[in-house]
Amino acid sequence: MKTKIPFAGRAALLATLMMSVSSVAAVRLAELQIFDSDNNRPAAVDDLIDTESIPAQRGIIMDRNEELLTNNIQSAELVADRYHLREITAVVEGLAYNQAQFDPEWPNLTDAKERRKLVYKYRAKLLNNAKAEMTDEEKAARRAKINPKDAKANRMLEYDPEVVNQYYKKHDELVAEILYPFLSHQQIEETVNGQPRKRFMTREDIVEKIAQTATEKYNEEAAAKGQPTRSIRNQIVLAKGMSFDTADKIRTAIKGARLRGLVVQSDMRRSYVMPEMLCHVLGYVDHENKGMSGVEANFQSYLAGVDGFREYRHNSRGQVLPNEDDRYLAPKHGLNLKLTIDMRLQAIVEQELDNGMRHFRAKRGCMIVVEPKTGDILAMVSRPAFDLNTKELITHKGKFPRGEVKDENGNVLTGDFNFACQTRYEPGSTFKVLAVTSVVDKGLMGINGWVNCEPFSVGFGSRPISDRPFNYHSLPVWGVLKKSSNPGAARIAIVAKWQNFKEYLEKFGLNKPVGIDLPSGGACLLADGSNIVNYSRIAYGYSVAVSPLHMAMVYATIANDGVRMKPRLIDKIIAADGSIYDECAPQEICRVMKPGTARDLRFALESVTQAKGECGRGTATKAAIPGFRIGGKTGTAKKVKAGGGYTDNLYTVSFAGVLPIDDPKLVVMTVIDEPHPTDCNPGGGTVAAPIFRAAAERFINVLNLTPSDPEAYEKYLDSKQESANLKK
Repeated sequence: MKTKIPFAGRAALLATLMMSVSSVAAVRLAELQIFDSDNNRPAAVDDLIDTESIPAQRGIIMDRNEELLTNNIQSAELVADRYHLREITAVVEGLAYNQAQFDPEWPNLTDAKERRKLVYKYRAKLLNNAKAEMTDEEKAARRAKINPKDAKANRMLEYDPEVVNQYYKKHDELVAEILYPFLSHQQIEETVNGQPRKRFMTREDIVEKIAQTATEKYNEEAAAKGQPTRSIRNQIVLAKGMSFDTADKIRTAIKGARLRGLVVQSDMRRSYVMPEMLCHVLGYVDHENKGMSGVEANFQSYLAGVDGFREYRHNSRGQVLPNEDDRYLAPKHGLNLKLTIDMRLQAIVEQELDNGMRHFRAKRGCMIVVEPKTGDILAMVSRPAFDLNTKELITHKGKFPRGEVKDENGNVLTGDFNFACQTRYEPGSTFKVLAVTSVVDKGLMGINGWVNCEPFSVGFGSRPISDRPFNYHSLPVWGVLKKSSNPGAARIAIVAKWQNFKEYLEKFGLNKPVGIDLPSGGACLLADGSNIVNYSRIAYGYSVAVSPLHMAMVYATIANDGVRMKPRLIDKIIAADGSIYDECAPQEICRVMKPGTARDLRFALESVTQAKGECGRGTATKAAIPGFRIGGKTGTAKKVKAGGGYTDNLYTVSFAGVLPIDDPKLVVMTVIDEPHPTDCNPGGGTVAAPIFRAAAERFINVLNLTPSDPEAYEKYLDSKQESANLKK
């Protein structure tokens, strides 16, 4: 049959039709590529790329002898990415696969392609069911209400929100069902009737963690009222500290169920090798491995490192696609810290402080060991303390669950407070060395010059300064330290005058924070010394409050021939490859006094521990070790009452010891708060000095120190052994 339209006309009509179709396609492509590119590009990227974090190893911390103090335990964590768990294409993939498995045809389909077709069938059905029936005008109105750059919102335009929310709920329940066998042993902490409680995770807990229904409900109500909303967490940690075996099983289960938005990634957990020791110095990290106290916090930027990542590309159905554009960035591990701490000495002071506090029934206490020539902190312990791994409270009485023990005011004791650095206390007689330094170094008095030590008053109506129940009449300057005379110290300070005294107070660094790489209590608190009454009391350690570390560094300066060093806690910062990043060399702050003044002071401090000689018995004979020349100074200060004034039976006592005094290797500061001895009066010489001696005897053996009188030392050791045998 012949057509009535000529060939040329038919050809022209066909060409016109093809051009029209091509033009429509071209316009649509231009719209997609040019006008809607900002909307579609994020969607494509979101659908194609998953990123797995590769955690950096946190730098390790070691002592001066390179004994490891921290570990990084590699484990795995399960993270729910709520962004993908609220993406319609990802959600229907999991739901479709789950529905297809219950289709009667599924068991008969042995070919993978056939099974995929069945999954696609259910997927298409779910998507079609979720599509909203809208006119173009309704669709345009809805589009006008959203941000044109919000790719996800634009993709959701054609879907019914109610149906989509039903899909989300069913998918959350599916996720919970798949994960529950692996997470049922995870514990959840909650508060019931004001009391903390732990219980095991349920399926409902998993759903709630993902859905965050309470927050969403609050946001709906807040938005309706025009009030600020709360943020929704997109990265939700469902489980931490999992073994790699469990992690592999979860990965297999997730992959088998075709679930997206769940990532099992490597996790680094901080662990402490000796968790009951050095807690205030080391500090601890939070659940995100971020330092929260101690050097862990102070050196967070050095220790943390930088995490790496690995990218995976996949199609919209969740299938991983090999791609040469996949990116990988190796993690940059943190720097390592080598401390000045010697764990051999640290173990000794922890044990001896606990023994002493237990014996004297004390409330709080600390010991600090300093190497005077470098300012190195060799050991530091405070009580109460805490277990680095479990956060349990540690006192001299033992370990207790965190939150169980309260102080006399009903406050929970956590052990976080570092008594050695953060407390301020009235030091009492250990402060008298400042007055002696002022007059001797300025040449106003010699160390052998005599001082009137009779009781006297300064200012009208002021309370007399005395040594009750003693009256020493007069003593040489060094004897004022040996007998710890309050009137003697006050008169020496008056000779020195406030301006000179203040000069040395500042040279010793007491007017500033102590300068250690730990939280500290700041500068000392000082009454106005231009007032003669205040000044006279400052001279013997009242009307002034310092930290134990401040006083330790004062005596370290005397032991170092008058040169003040910065307290040093970090010996070296070391890169992961073993190279030295920073030497952290010792820092000399200033010369506080002449070497001759320092030698005179050490001579005076040695007399404090002697039982015989001119001026009689010193106040710290219980610190003496036969065969070694020991020096030091006792301190005993009444505690201030809450309403003002001083208590009659509560004291803070201390002893600053130098070992050996003729060639100082160690300065040991011991401070005991509120001791209640049963066999003596509470004082620096009766409580703190014996604790020092117990530690010092062990230091001698560990450091192999040479006695000045070997024969006397051997005789002392023999007598101790005989006493021990008799007790057996």
